[in-house]
Amino acid sequence: MKILLSAFAYAPNVGSEPGVGWRWAAELGKCHEVTVVTDATRRELIEADGVQLPSNVRVVYFRPAWLRAMPLNSATAQLLYTLWQFGLLGFARRLQREQEFDLAIHCTYSVFRHPSFLGYLGIPFVFGPVGGGEDAPLALKRSIRGREKLKELMRSLLNKAALFDPFLWLAYSRATLILVSTEQTRRALPWVFRKSAFVYPNLGVDVIPDVKPNERKVGEPLRILFAGRLLGWKGVHFAIRALAEARRNGVDVELTILGRGPYEPVLRKLATSEGIEQSIRWLGHRPQSELFAIYRSMHTFIFPSLHDSGGTVVLEAQANGLPVICLDLGGPATLVTADTAIVVSTRNQDENGVVLGLVSAIEQLAGDEPRRAEMGRLALMHAGTTMTWESRACGVLTLVQGVRVGS
Repeated sequence: MKILLSAFAYAPNVGSEPGVGWRWAAELGKCHEVTVVTDATRRELIEADGVQLPSNVRVVYFRPAWLRAMPLNSATAQLLYTLWQFGLLGFARRLQREQEFDLAIHCTYSVFRHPSFLGYLGIPFVFGPVGGGEDAPLALKRSIRGREKLKELMRSLLNKAALFDPFLWLAYSRATLILVSTEQTRRALPWVFRKSAFVYPNLGVDVIPDVKPNERKVGEPLRILFAGRLLGWKGVHFAIRALAEARRNGVDVELTILGRGPYEPVLRKLATSEGIEQSIRWLGHRPQSELFAIYRSMHTFIFPSLHDSGGTVVLEAQANGLPVICLDLGGPATLVTADTAIVVSTRNQDENGVVLGLVSAIEQLAGDEPRRAEMGRLALMHAGTTMTWESRACGVLTLVQGVRVGS
């Protein structure tokens, strides 16, 4: 099969959206011919010394002439990407005439609010998996301050406005298959398309050989890890408050925070006010080569994010034998099972209720080492079987075939 993969974000040896695009192309390329169309700004990373394209993968760079002067950065990314999509259809049609693809897939950016028009190529089109419809009740955002609060409000408004975007309706109407990362994003779609969308996480993980869950020795504190950008909606403030409460209850527990972000000063101030600054290690940003060693030195992973569509770190934690503590919001809860994680309910809860739920999870794992160890063992099995990159990418083709047979 010849596949056209639209991946505006596409690059090797990185995480987030570019890494997702790279891995989907690599996995699809194991059995099919894949042409990736990506933004011209990705060329430097893709063609850097030492980088080798995956087998059966060809890259085509695209940037409309009228957009070439616009830089790609955090301030311009969303507008640039949207305009890039509007320019892509004509370019993709020329590629289709030359290559005669059998299937088109929109991969990145994986946000449901932005249309892709590859359904107009006259071949089957998979839109997604996309996310971005995840959100949390306002009752769980009251302590978020400053610009982070404003960003949350703007994001919620944009999600609502997307329901009335005629271009989005046109894009979804031509999709053979609509894939969404979470149930929340499915409910955020324009209502006509909700019933036909499949919940299908877009993330996978590599199987790591010879990993065993880290044993917590007698007398050791429960070492908990958070990894991710330090933003208001990532919920690290909940983890800090839960750590403080658990320690007041007599639990010997420590928290390691891996990552940087604009909310770090607020979090450090909170740790000081709670009197637990000595129980928190701030590791900042660390290279990918060091991450797995850090995972394996821990006992539990905590990720109380309010609206992640995915959560690669949740998969990485399980692949390194760590049980997970997360909320029942967004993608993280779709990447775990009842045997590998304690999922804290946010239903009818305010911030204090969520913190108490996290405290309970910490106390359960700290007080029952056999259970914690068994959860770590099952986390390894879960990550190494149902959540591999191969199962993610290639499973889409099975879904496409099912839709075409049933139509």
